Amino acid sequence: MQVFYLPIGQIAVIKVMTEHVYHIALEEERHQGGVRALLARAFGPGRMMRAIYRLRDGVPPDPGLCFVMVNRHDLVLGVVRNYRVRIGDNSKPALLLGPIAVAQSHEKLGLAARLIRHTVEEATAQALTMIYLVGDPNYYGEFGFTATNAAQVKIEGLEEGKLVLGLELVKGAALDFAGVMRNDDSVLLNQLQGWR
Repeated sequence: MQVFYLPIGQIAVIKVMTEHVYHIALEEERHQGGVRALLARAFGPGRMMRAIYRLRDGVPPDPGLCFVMVNRHDLVLGVVRNYRVRIGDNSKPALLLGPIAVAQSHEKLGLAARLIRHTVEEATAQALTMIYLVGDPNYYGEFGFTATNAAQVKIEGLEEGKLVLGLELVKGAALDFAGVMRNDDSVLLNQLQGWR
């Protein structure tokens, strides 16, 4: 907190400003405790049984596309993890956005929106053409995600009422992806090669 004294005539007015400075960074090892705590609070202990979590099981998220929102003390206030996936017989990878979570104390401040937009920018820069997620079209529609763009995509065992949404990073890309979504182990294979 910073206090500024601004003289007006003979009267000193005290102006108090609360500093809200956040920035997005790649998720690193030092962030793991904060990330795990946010995801556990946001999705609860039963999250691992959901179809979307089973799809991520056994493969790591893409380390170049996992981001945290931190304050000037490096405290994790938000996180988005993203996974490479394959759709049907298409050999090109797509991105599965999420999970995404924000600290309860910082909800409704636009942190999640900033993380989503940053993911879209970075995925575009990495020449990906499609991003998918499971979520509310009323919220994610603001970022361009629609059920129409994922109409040809299926997630096995997806719970009733859950919707797959898609965002084209290249116009017409949704038409190239059709079939069952499955995990992509290319990130894991790259990591194993790096350990040799």
